[in-house]
Amino acid sequence: MALALSGCGQSDNPGPDVETGRRLFGEHCASCHSLSTETVIVGPSLSGVASRAEDNPPGMEAVAYLRRSIVTPQADIVEGFPDLMPVDFERKLTPEQLQALIDFLLTQR
Repeated sequence: MALALSGCGQSDNPGPDVETGRRLFGEHCASCHSLSTETVIVGPSLSGVASRAEDNPPGMEAVAYLRRSIVTPQADIVEGFPDLMPVDFERKLTPEQLQALIDFLLTQR
């Protein structure tokens, strides 16, 4: 996948647009993913996703893993969950919006 995004492959530290990412999460993700450990909606809870992304898969930076999970969700289907995530986020979101969403997810430790 060839995506030119700010922060790609650099640091796993959240960028300055975390609030935009929070809003985008609410608009595009919250109907299926919760941020609460105890709550599963349709997809897996994203509580602690930044910590899990650091080691999943080994050798891949958290930023790259989260980006792949969003734009190519069938690459990493969580066991026990159906393959229902939309595959068009790369078309729905601008590169800046996608990065803001990733920056927000990186705050979920």
